[in-house]
Amino acid sequence: MPSPKHILPIVFLGVILPLQAGNGPEFPIGSVIQNFALPQTDSAGKRTALVHGKRATVVSPNQLKIEDLNVELYNSEGKAETTITATRCDFWRKENRLTTDTGILVKRTTLMISSNGIDWNVADSNGTLYNRVRVVLSSSTP
Repeated sequence: MPSPKHILPIVFLGVILPLQAGNGPEFPIGSVIQNFALPQTDSAGKRTALVHGKRATVVSPNQLKIEDLNVELYNSEGKAETTITATRCDFWRKENRLTTDTGILVKRTTLMISSNGIDWNVADSNGTLYNRVRVVLSSSTP
């Protein structure tokens, strides 16, 4: 779990507002955040991931429902090497977690994983895939 000192930016209707996990600005229940974006960085400030979606709806002070989720995970050279996509996903602000049971797809150059559910720790870039997990490996490179 990230410490409260890590400030995470969020795109809100074209304006960047600070969002501190669990202690960020409080949006009224039902608010819609267009072009939701939540960059993640390591302690040195290097980008490790970018969580974004078409729209996020505030369900509670701790929960956002994200539509058309796309998570990009970056390697040590700063290049996106893994993507995680889902039609719908919940973001839990205090825990910095993404969860869904509506299906996800994980893609890398030689790997594709699909499953019905995921519980993903955004700060640590790790999690659990569950229910009907399917893994496809390929030896070819694009």
